[in-house]
Amino acid sequence: MRTRPDDLLPPSTMTDLEQRLRWLEDERAIIRRLYRYGHCIDYGLEEEWAECFTSDGVFEVKRTHPPGHVYQGRQQLLEFARSHTRAPANFHKHVVVDPMIEVNGDRATAVSYFVRLDVIDATPVVRTFGRYRDTFRRTGAGWRIEHRTVEVEGRIGR
Repeated sequence: MRTRPDDLLPPSTMTDLEQRLRWLEDERAIIRRLYRYGHCIDYGLEEEWAECFTSDGVFEVKRTHPPGHVYQGRQQLLEFARSHTRAPANFHKHVVVDPMIEVNGDRATAVSYFVRLDVIDATPVVRTFGRYRDTFRRTGAGWRIEHRTVEVEGRIGR
């Protein structure tokens, strides 16, 4: 199955055009979910952040020191969000760039780069960077992250 508009020939039928439009709408909805994740975690919108995931969603952090963690299901996701730093006590921004999205029916994958910007001693710095590897599932409420693996490739501080 072709999953990206650039894989398709110019639309020759209404079905081709509808398929391309559907893919673009799906891609846009997934990108909005990627952005929503950062806005929610940065400003302490715990419920909204947990809603970025499916009810059985997995949030997995891979790093060498300190060791990574895995949070699964709504309760653990909420506990993680509640314990996370947030504005106005700690200003930071989770920034996602260059998402490469593949849609296949009601499932999708995305690989994106991320950086986390923090203010340290009144100076904005890149605190963490790496890659998100996501699987998405279309639900009755729209696209949700089914499994996010955070691959931390660089980090300063604790």
